[in-house]
Amino acid sequence: MLYFFDSSALTKRFHSEPGWEMVEEIFSGRGNRIFTSRLALVELTSAAAIRVRTGTMTPDRADKFLHTVRADTDSRLFVSQRVLDVDYIRAQSLLTRHARQHRLRTLDALQLASALRRRERTGIDFFVTADRILAQVAALESFETLIPE
Repeated sequence: MLYFFDSSALTKRFHSEPGWEMVEEIFSGRGNRIFTSRLALVELTSAAAIRVRTGTMTPDRADKFLHTVRADTDSRLFVSQRVLDVDYIRAQSLLTRHARQHRLRTLDALQLASALRRRERTGIDFFVTADRILAQVAALESFETLIPE
């Protein structure tokens, strides 16, 4: 199976929180291929910093979290693809079509645009996100979605 993870779901790979079991099952599934955008890696770094600032994660734990992210990226446990100019154009189109009815945010639109490009190239069986609103919009774009809970 081919999966595209946004940052909200990918975080669960590296930090024990509700839904991490489902994420771990996907990552350990034989023959599964995982994709994300490089934007997700930036967002994971931001998420770790926020958790340190708010006291929900120690600096040492944040460093370990980010080290694990880098190790998984380097070992190609998942493929992170660049965000291209075409993704920005598509994200703008997604915002125009969906943001007035749904709370679609800029970075989420970029993630979804990246997933749409990946789907055109290799196919994607599931778009994985912990964000229910993004899952709704992804479904409107004909994605099968999974919400790890």
